[in-house]
Amino acid sequence: MKNTRISLTLLLMTVSSALVAADSMQAIADRTLIRQLMDRYGIVHDAGTPEEYAALFTADGEIAVTAGGPAIVKGREALMAQARRDHERFGNEPAANGKTTSIMRHLISNAQITITGSRTATGTCYVTTVVKKGDVGPSILSISRYTDRYVKQQGEWRIQRREITIEFGNGALGKQLGFGGA
Repeated sequence: MKNTRISLTLLLMTVSSALVAADSMQAIADRTLIRQLMDRYGIVHDAGTPEEYAALFTADGEIAVTAGGPAIVKGREALMAQARRDHERFGNEPAANGKTTSIMRHLISNAQITITGSRTATGTCYVTTVVKKGDVGPSILSISRYTDRYVKQQGEWRIQRREITIEFGNGALGKQLGFGGA
């Protein structure tokens, strides 16, 4: 009887350890995929299509410019319209290949991701916005923080809500480039 209890206890410990390891591996995979989403945002925001930009978000995805503030952009159509406006406004710098490119680069760093459920997560990161327009730059326009909520849909992680907080802005550079401040 004593040997049976010991064997059962060892079996349960082994199964529990295997389940914890599997959960940990899934959490590692999910955090890696979310980090790739964070990085992809910077690239797509600067050089992607409006459709690629909207696809980074859930269908009801939203962007707010203050922590806890109201959404200024919400939904797929609004996200695509925002991307079009940004490309029209900032996508006119001559590139080496003879085409044009965005005057901005969004550099994502210091990512912190917390898995909150099997299909939900939160995260935060810094974004350094570097600009180059004509003879101006490259220079840092701003250092901001993204605070995000993520949802896994059909096996893919998407941004459900992004809050953008500008922590340091270069107002003089912003005015020089026609931003009206940063």
